[in-house]
Amino acid sequence: MTYATDIQVPCKAAGVAGLGCLFWASLQTLQLWYERSRQRRRLAHLDDRLLRDIGIDRIAVMEEISKPFWRG
Repeated sequence: MTYATDIQVPCKAAGVAGLGCLFWASLQTLQLWYERSRQRRRLAHLDDRLLRDIGIDRIAVMEEISKPFWRG
């Protein structure tokens, strides 16, 4: 599953260099992990009707929500 937050802006494009680049990359990673965790929690609460609407079965949901937040 691809998330909108999987797209990361390189440090130079953000106008950051040196230690700021490390901070920027770390911040983006934390943001990505938080977003994955949030989306997986929301996915876990969808009922079967909504899952059918988006074309996902309960088994696929269980596989997705069992992943740790750092795995895409």
